[in-house]
Amino acid sequence: MARAYHENRTHGTSVFHLQVYSHHDKDGFYFVSQHWHEELEWIYAEYGILQLTVHGRPFTLNPGEFCFINPGELHEIRSSGGSLHHAVVFDLGFLDFASYDACQHNFIRPLTSGQLLFPTFCSALTQKDQEQILVHMKEIIKLYHTLPACALLNIKIHLFQMIGALFQTDSFLENTLSSKGRDSLDKLKQVIEHIHKNFAEPISLQTLARICFMSPNYFCHYFKKETGKTPVTFINGYRIEKACEMLSGSQMPISDISLSVGFDNLSYFIRKFREYKGVTPKKYRSLCRER
Repeated sequence: MARAYHENRTHGTSVFHLQVYSHHDKDGFYFVSQHWHEELEWIYAEYGILQLTVHGRPFTLNPGEFCFINPGELHEIRSSGGSLHHAVVFDLGFLDFASYDACQHNFIRPLTSGQLLFPTFCSALTQKDQEQILVHMKEIIKLYHTLPACALLNIKIHLFQMIGALFQTDSFLENTLSSKGRDSLDKLKQVIEHIHKNFAEPISLQTLARICFMSPNYFCHYFKKETGKTPVTFINGYRIEKACEMLSGSQMPISDISLSVGFDNLSYFIRKFREYKGVTPKKYRSLCRER
């Protein structure tokens, strides 16, 4: 990944720019730290509870609920206990027509240009509209994983039907982010990139604030508004996630892992690990081995 905060992985294939990720989390350890990508993401919690932060706003995704994450939006996903969730990820340009027509002009171009945004929370829709949207998502998931005849064509048909339903209910939102707001958000993404690249080293608040051309006090306020966390909480959380990777994928002593992810005090590391994961590093490694 060339830029740590920017998810550069290819979703789908070169001839079909859509992918469905279905993740069953047995132990409640699922966590994807703050990141963003150019594709739209449509998340559905089949069972279990997900805690999400999108553009600094935390919310809970309960069983049977879904949400949209617009291109470029910073977001984080965490499970609360065992869960099964699905994510449909696709490039909105995948919906473009080869021949420009009224449908492209009135419905598709406003989405691909970023003029209109998908509603983040399903609670913005009526119960009837939620059920209608969910029918399309469930069919897309089923088609993607089973691939019957004409599956790819039918997936695209369901996407257009879902978009049509959102237009009919006037559910799309106007993008009101100013050029100044976009510039500040770009700077914030550079801050997150810096944290991801330098998590193993001491990171000062002054260094992060300088990236955004802000005073440390204002930077802390802005960072929490956009991510839902203080800079220190964010840095500790990312370090804990890197520790999880090492605990599950190596035999390194826990004391060495603590140092490798930027904690120079083992007791503090264990305390923070338990705070974030609900178990000690030793127990986490044991559960990973059992799986």
